[in-house]
Amino acid sequence: MANFNTHFIVGAASSAVLSGTFLSMELLDPNQAILAFTLGTFGSLMPDVDSNHSKSISIGFTVISFLITTLAVFIKNSTYSLVEMLILAAMVFSLVRFGLIDIFRKISKHRGMFHSVPVALIWGVLTAILMHLFFDLDALISWIYAIMMSFGYIVHLILDEIYSVDLGNKRIKKSFGTALKFFRLKTQADKIQNILIYLSLFFLFTLAPDTTLIKEALFSQEAWFTFKDILLPYDGKWFFH
Repeated sequence: MANFNTHFIVGAASSAVLSGTFLSMELLDPNQAILAFTLGTFGSLMPDVDSNHSKSISIGFTVISFLITTLAVFIKNSTYSLVEMLILAAMVFSLVRFGLIDIFRKISKHRGMFHSVPVALIWGVLTAILMHLFFDLDALISWIYAIMMSFGYIVHLILDEIYSVDLGNKRIKKSFGTALKFFRLKTQADKIQNILIYLSLFFLFTLAPDTTLIKEALFSQEAWFTFKDILLPYDGKWFFH
């Protein structure tokens, strides 16, 4: 699998391109685009929270915790005072870095179903639900944030398949096919886990916000024309407008 630096750089660069595209299509304002970029970058680091390579992943955990803290501050910066935001940031960072991630790390198995496409979708749908129900964002923005989360996550899985290098960047592994997968059927426990994951995904979709606006924004004829307008220079001139 790709090492941490590769995941971070490629994840951040890919998220910047996609969030910038949404910004150019006027689906997001600049502040929302920054938050979308943060979510995409965060998603690109998420699959390795179950790794036991402490030296490399401890850095990753810190970065993930920082990104979640940044996300919380961005969401609450218009309602909380400066002191409240500082307290919130300290609480969120400590909870994630020294609580949730370490607990998850102990109970999960690296390169299990956490490295899979359905789990990437689960994190995306969870993001949509969280943004819509708990932070009162509209369905369109909530789904864009969900797309960013799942997009970053899948970028991570693709890199793992391409590189097949350990986290310390020391040796090549014969691990092709263990990251970008839809199911894992080696053991009976794997089969049960698959069922639970897909049932969870189905259940979460029943709670998710309406998808009408995101379908119109991304898959309608008007959306396609808008994308073509921003894809290449409108006046035919490159860099000299």
